[in-house]
Amino acid sequence: MFCGIDVGTTNIKFLIFDESFNVVFSKRTRTPIIKDKKQGDLLSAKKLIDEILTFFKMIPESLKGKIKALGISSMGETIFPIAEDGSIISDGMMWYNDKVMDEFKSFTDRISTEFVFKKTGLWPSWIFSVFKMMNFYRKHSEASSKIYKWLDVSSFLAYVLTGNVGMDKSLSSRTLLVNVKTGDWDKELLEISEIPRKHLPEIVNCGINRGTIRKKIAEQIGISKNVVVTTAGQDHITASYAVGVHGENKVLNSSGTTEAVLWTVEKETMKRYIEKAPKIFQGGFHCIPEKYYVLGGIPTGGFCIEWLINKILKTSYSIFNGFKYEKSSVYFFPYLRGIFDRSDFRGAFLNLKDSDDQNSIISAILEAIAFEIKSYLKKLEELGLGNYEIVAVGGGTRLKEILKIKASIFKVPIKVLNNYESTALGAAMVSAITTGDFESWDFIPKNVTNAFEVFYPDNDNYFEEKYMAYLELRKKLYGF
Repeated sequence: MFCGIDVGTTNIKFLIFDESFNVVFSKRTRTPIIKDKKQGDLLSAKKLIDEILTFFKMIPESLKGKIKALGISSMGETIFPIAEDGSIISDGMMWYNDKVMDEFKSFTDRISTEFVFKKTGLWPSWIFSVFKMMNFYRKHSEASSKIYKWLDVSSFLAYVLTGNVGMDKSLSSRTLLVNVKTGDWDKELLEISEIPRKHLPEIVNCGINRGTIRKKIAEQIGISKNVVVTTAGQDHITASYAVGVHGENKVLNSSGTTEAVLWTVEKETMKRYIEKAPKIFQGGFHCIPEKYYVLGGIPTGGFCIEWLINKILKTSYSIFNGFKYEKSSVYFFPYLRGIFDRSDFRGAFLNLKDSDDQNSIISAILEAIAFEIKSYLKKLEELGLGNYEIVAVGGGTRLKEILKIKASIFKVPIKVLNNYESTALGAAMVSAITTGDFESWDFIPKNVTNAFEVFYPDNDNYFEEKYMAYLELRKKLYGF
């Protein structure tokens, strides 16, 4: 059996799969975020560890002895500083924490964004790990002297469980410090950011054996110390592996707290992406060796729904039991946390009337999320994407109404895997590669993930007309 862990922005998912990758055990809990007015939102290192160990203890005894390997995937950009004795120096700033604007400005004042992009495949954004590191060095000089290594969330958990120190290659490309051509830390970017090279660990491929469970922890949680641990990359990317989005004729639409579109590409396409330098995308290393990704999206996809339900309507997701999609003249712009290169952008409703109700408001939000992703798909087509299919994953796929809306707006059928926890599934699959039980990276998805539901477009001019109007309004209001 194989275990997959997905540490997301909102929830942690912990699943165990049998040899055919059917779910045999599943638990989830809220991601332990500390709300701090001065430091912004932080990921609690101690509570994160406690939650993971608690999940292990909850596994039925009949399953514990059958687990061969564990794969860990997580959100990107959040990182933890650890000391050489293994102690945790600080909690990690959440990826969306905007208390780093001084560091972001300092960095971009000293270097051109084009220079950074050509090296990393990333346009500088305040979300990247380097600015969290710079912020920590500036504000905590005494604690900084104790830093041994910085670790991404997945590698941090791998370290806790095994003692192995390394940084996941896929997640390393979210630091803004890794050269996408060499796959190593970039000397010039380290000098400009003043990040000590000695504080950065070796970069390790996904699917590499990171060690087995420490004896003390194995005894504590009742798991064999022979269980192999690996990291499986950033959550969107790991999910794309699970659902077979490996070739250049497929695109992943990941719908969670964030909303993203991901294209898995070969080296030649990555070179073309670097040459064309489209400013709305970010690129980096896939979890599959020798493959890359081109990624675009907005920080607040499903979060917009959560915001509406929790803060405005003050109700629960049960409202969707009676939800009926409505065409309307209402527009919503889903920038509640800005966009990745403009944190100052804000969301907005437009064209509200006294006849609009809860359904029309929700419908406008769902449309806006789909409109944003369609604009990214159009830009991917300019990079060479053609005759493609779309596979959707994430919590957003639980709502069939949005899948119908998306298919109609994209004008492309959307496939949805029947297992909603694609990231945890992908992490478990990557762990299976580590054990050598399967012959290749392609083998598992081709032979396992074939239970898809398909949603087809509605040929209604309403969607195209409203999409074009949305783009025109966005240009007037936000300038892009």
